[in-house]
Amino acid sequence: MKPPDEWNEELHKGIACAATAVYVAECSPSHLRGRLIGLSQPFLTIGILFGTIISALFSYDKKNGWRYIWGIQALFSCTQFFALIFLPESPHWFIQKSRKDEATKALIGIRNTKDVGEEIQEIEANFNEIQESIAKLGGGNLLVKMLKTRSVRRALVVGCAIQLFAQFSGVNTVIFYSGIIIQMSGVGNVSSALWDSVIVNCFSLTFAIIGMWLVDSVGRRKLSIIGLLGLFFSSLCIGTTFLMEAIYSPRVNTTNDFLNDTCSTYSQCNDCVRDADCGFCYEDIRDVIDGDCLPVNDTSHLISEVGACNSSLSRSKYSMKWAYDYCPVSFSWVAIIGLSLYLMFYAPGMGPLPWTINAEIYPLWARSTGNALGSMTAWICNLIIAVSFLSFVELIRSYGVFYVMASVALIGSVFCFFFLPETKNKSLEEIEILFSPKKPNV
Repeated sequence: MKPPDEWNEELHKGIACAATAVYVAECSPSHLRGRLIGLSQPFLTIGILFGTIISALFSYDKKNGWRYIWGIQALFSCTQFFALIFLPESPHWFIQKSRKDEATKALIGIRNTKDVGEEIQEIEANFNEIQESIAKLGGGNLLVKMLKTRSVRRALVVGCAIQLFAQFSGVNTVIFYSGIIIQMSGVGNVSSALWDSVIVNCFSLTFAIIGMWLVDSVGRRKLSIIGLLGLFFSSLCIGTTFLMEAIYSPRVNTTNDFLNDTCSTYSQCNDCVRDADCGFCYEDIRDVIDGDCLPVNDTSHLISEVGACNSSLSRSKYSMKWAYDYCPVSFSWVAIIGLSLYLMFYAPGMGPLPWTINAEIYPLWARSTGNALGSMTAWICNLIIAVSFLSFVELIRSYGVFYVMASVALIGSVFCFFFLPETKNKSLEEIEILFSPKKPNV
């Protein structure tokens, strides 16, 4: 279970993501809304890339590296806090609170022009129309009204479902555990795995920038379907890499008579490293054929308890390498290509689109609550994946996890094909009509 500080971090990330998408949607003109909401993805990717670089740089300091990483994170959080103080409030929110003068002032600051009277009147007219709609529904609890209104109910299902598919197709698993996945695929050194992860995240950043233009030119619906299909094929690629690793795993040398423990009973490296008390000791050559499954040292998992890998000196002397949680394979590059493809399709697709779509599809009176429910769905699914990924790896192996993620992505693409309407270049009011029933509301 996560400690309280991590729960607190997840809570505030969820609040920030929900508020950001709504704020940008309400402050943007319709022809730029998708692109501006999509800007969050490149900046998020830059943050992830920068964080990965910092982790790689400090990975060489085994004792104090984590302290420097947390300190740098705190510095950026403080900078963001003070910057947000100067951010203007949404004009839509001011109108909701009957503060027209402040709404006008805020919109003048956002548009950088005093000619905003027509837009303010449009916002005010839309709000008054929404208030009349709420009155016709009889008032009461907002969530109940949302569920009773067929168009909003349909939008809520679509908004929450696309967040669910985005998370359960493994998006944040790949981001959170990219270094571990690369290491598990055969790149043994932790620092090397992190630097490989930096390269992978550079691909993600490149396509996140491309996605800013694709979201308004290709459209949300097509980009969602293409993105999910891309996640499907790249997940199959990563899963197949791990399956091949299991099939062609190096053999364990069983001729060590001095060993009399559980580790010596394993016949393959893949079975050996699945045991937390064992590791694989092998000769550092191009094509690894076999090695020894040895017990892990009680004080450090970086060395074995006995044998040729029980100290850095002996490993250097005998040209041996110690693999605690991975198996050496000659095709680790396939997993790295799979990760790059995964992030290539994710960056312009399931990265920004769930937030863009959720910020667009609800009427003004339900927008904040609808977007918050979509955000809550995303972060609950994110939490489930984050805390269960490594446990599922133990249960159904690495390839099983990625095959499940591929299946979810495929189901998500089918869902988007049948139920997600195109919202490109449509005003928020026109989008509401897309979800309205042809028959009278029931």
